[in-house]
Amino acid sequence: MTTSTPPPVIGNLVASTLLPLTPRRKYLYITLMVLATIVWGSTFLVVQETIKLTGVFTFLTLRFSLGALTLILIFHKRLRHMNRYELGAGSCIGLFLFAGFALQTWGLRYTTSSEAAFITGLYVPFVTILSLFILKQKPTRMAITGVVISFVGLTLISFNKNLVLTFGLGELLVLGCAVANALHIVTISKFAPKADPMNLAIVQIALTALLSAVAIPLAGEPLVLPPAPVWLSVLFMGMIATSFCFAVMNWVQQSVSSTQATLVYALEPVWAGVFGYTVGEMLTPLGWFGCACILLGMVIGELRLWPRRSRS
Repeated sequence: MTTSTPPPVIGNLVASTLLPLTPRRKYLYITLMVLATIVWGSTFLVVQETIKLTGVFTFLTLRFSLGALTLILIFHKRLRHMNRYELGAGSCIGLFLFAGFALQTWGLRYTTSSEAAFITGLYVPFVTILSLFILKQKPTRMAITGVVISFVGLTLISFNKNLVLTFGLGELLVLGCAVANALHIVTISKFAPKADPMNLAIVQIALTALLSAVAIPLAGEPLVLPPAPVWLSVLFMGMIATSFCFAVMNWVQQSVSSTQATLVYALEPVWAGVFGYTVGEMLTPLGWFGCACILLGMVIGELRLWPRRSRS
C-alpha cells in the first residue's frame, strides 16, 4: 500500500471540488444513475422475501462480501495503489453505508416494501440540508424547487388508502436509514473527487460486510448456512445491486454534486412502487400523483435559470 499527499484542508473540511463534466458524459452519468435506481427499486421486494429465510445481518454479510469480492477481482490492480486517504475516506463512508442498510433491512421486517422505499426516499431533502453545512454547496433555486416538489411527492406516496400517514417501528427504522443514506451520499461527494472511485467503493463495501459479520452474534442470529433461495438473492444483490451500483455511484459523484445526484436517486421509490404494484402492493391515486411529483422534481432540478444580461 502506498501513501500520497491528501487533498488540501479548508478549516476542518477536506476540499471536494467536483471534476469537470462534458454534456455527453453528463447524459451518460444520468443514464447510469437511473439504471441504478431501477435496480435499487427492485431490491425492496427481494430483500423483504429473503430475510424471511435468514437473519438480517447474515444476509448483509453475504451480500456485501460478494460485492466486495466482485470489485476486488475486477479492479485488483488499482488496490496496489490505494493510499491512506482512500482507506480513511472509504471507511468513513462505509460506516454510513452499514448504518443505512442495517436499519433499512431490519425495518423491512415491520413494514411493506413500498412504504420502506418511499420513507427511504426522504433522504432527498436531507441531502440538500447536509450538503449546505458539510460541503458548503449552496444549491441553485431550481435545485431547491426540485427537492421541495420531490419531498411533496414522497409525502403523498406515504399515505395509505384511508389518507392516513402510517408510522410505526418499521417506519422509524427506515427513517433512520434515510438519514444514514443522506450522509452516505454527502460523504461520497466530499471524498470522491480526490480518490479512486473503485478503491473507495471497495473499502466501504468491505467494511459494511465486516461490520455485518460482527453484528451476527450480537443480534443472536444462528451461525448456519442459509437455504438455496437466499443464495440466489445474494448473487443478484451482491453483484448487481452492490458492486455495480455502488461503483457507478462513486464514479459519477466525482463530477455530479450530491444535490443533483439525489434528484435522480429520488426515482428509487417510484420504481419500488412499480415493482410492488406487480405483486399486489397497490398505490392510491394520490400515490401515483406523488410519483409524478418526484419525476417533475427531478426534471426541474436539472433546469437552469436563464442567464442574467450584463448591463452595458
